[in-house]
Amino acid sequence: MSTKPFKVQAAAQLLGTTVDMVRRLVDESGIKVERQQEGTKTRLFSIENIFELAMYKANRRPNATTERKQVVVSVYSPSDGVGKTTLASNLAAGFALKGLRTLVVDLDFQAGLTRSLGYEPELTREEALGQEINESRIVEYHLGSLLPDYPFRHVSLLEAIKKPYGDCGPHLIPADLTLDRLDTVLTEQAREDPNAHFAFARLIKDGKSKDPAVDVSGYDVILFDAAAAKNRSTSCALLASDYVISPVSIAKSSTKALSYLSEVLTELQDQFHRTPELILVGNFFDPNPVHVIGQLSTITQTHRGAWLERSIRRSDEFSEGLAGLLAHPIIVSKPGGQASAELRDCVDALLKRMCVTVG
Repeated sequence: MSTKPFKVQAAAQLLGTTVDMVRRLVDESGIKVERQQEGTKTRLFSIENIFELAMYKANRRPNATTERKQVVVSVYSPSDGVGKTTLASNLAAGFALKGLRTLVVDLDFQAGLTRSLGYEPELTREEALGQEINESRIVEYHLGSLLPDYPFRHVSLLEAIKKPYGDCGPHLIPADLTLDRLDTVLTEQAREDPNAHFAFARLIKDGKSKDPAVDVSGYDVILFDAAAAKNRSTSCALLASDYVISPVSIAKSSTKALSYLSEVLTELQDQFHRTPELILVGNFFDPNPVHVIGQLSTITQTHRGAWLERSIRRSDEFSEGLAGLLAHPIIVSKPGGQASAELRDCVDALLKRMCVTVG
């Protein structure tokens, strides 16, 4: 998915390094970067260049040959409108900008994440051709298509995934309206087999040994964008995850939603003896009003161990991302903005909390 080209200063911001280091990385890696046709012949980095350099930068370090621990994460909130999908798309891009091989899975049949990454989940192939839309933008498969017991068409991982920013950017397993069938299938299977709740966990664990065509072991991070509703797919994602990242919009009343979230995780622990570790990320808030400070104090005291030390304040950039007005994740589309800087800080803090080593 194309973006306008980045100059070297923006490339340095995206990669979290200096201009001189970016130039050195380009020279070392041999990655082809276009130049302006006129004037100073300035290098113009494509978004694919940026992710290629991110992976090269991570892999050139002395400990890069050490096998990384794969981490599985769900971004989930029982409340709508708190920036869940916006956060998920930016975390996926942010992890890939650290050179981590990242797979993001859209688990909401409304397909907000899929749309935000440039795909058209409601178009058929014929409609795409009629509207002169590239066929690669349509959605034909979703996570259910990878499950061995799914009663509809079973496909390989390579057939299902989308690569909006090339091989080195985050990969996407998209969603469309037919994803709603998956929840029905999982519910029916769970009536006969309690292990059906672990369908996603089995897919992640068993792909390499039992079905290499759906092997996801090559990814450092697998990130589920779970639906707000506590449906069967969301439960399966939570049971497959090491961590659940929940955005908290401080400007809204979050106490009830967080209490419900705690109940969901407790139920998983009681029923399945398995629950992901909770990480709360404050977002889209202005820390100045007195009532917000009071709300923040209550939440951080109640959930002290879960609260991430980095947050995302209210800003025009985040408002645009939340409203779906940006064609790309904020962290990519506006690298010099306040929201991007805070999102990059959140990515760093999350990787530290999850003990994920880059390089």
